[in-house]
Parts: sequence; C-alpha cells; structure tokens
Amino acid sequence: MAKMEQLQEVWEAKDLDGVMNFFTDDYEMRILHTNQTMKGQEARDYLKEMVLDEGTVSSDFRIIYENDDCAVTYERMTGEFNGQCSIVQLWRGSKIYYHEISLIEDPK
Repeated sequence: MAKMEQLQEVWEAKDLDGVMNFFTDDYEMRILHTNQTMKGQEARDYLKEMVLDEGTVSSDFRIIYENDDCAVTYERMTGEFNGQCSIVQLWRGSKIYYHEISLIEDPK
C-alpha cells in the first residue's frame, strides 16, 4: 500500500495518533489560497484540529503522483476547507515535512 493510501486510511478513521505519526516535528504547512504558512508545533496543532473535527471530511481522494520523495493528491474537502484540494507532500523518509494545499472553494 502506498504511503498516501496509508495516510488517507488513518485520516478517514480520525485516528489522531496514526495521522500525526506521518508528520515530522518540524513539519511545515503552506495554504496557498490564504497565503498562510505554519511551521512546527503551530502546523501540527492545526492539523490535529482538522483531524479531530468531525465536520472535516475527505472524499473523492486520489493519488496523482507518488514516489519516495513526494506525492501529489486530489480530494474534495468539507469542513475547514470546502472545495477541491490539490495537495503536494514532501517526504523525509517515511514522514511528511512539507505540505502545500491549494483549494478551489465551492460556490456559496
């Protein structure tokens, strides 16, 4: 099973420890549509909030590209992000150290 499939599995199960084990302590999250960058504990705390939020749900997940160094995925999100997300993940070993999210918001 691909690393992204494993991450998606624990994400959908709302398994906080399982999700957090995929991210480094110095993890950086860049949210392009809000021009926001979070690093380290701030990024990990934000990620925890999304995992624990029952309203934050992923659907239509698919892997566009994945190798040992990076992955590009697509999914539809509801909750914190509402719309179509394109996400780039950079890997250091078996953990994500950089995460870039691009969102096309659903019309309101």
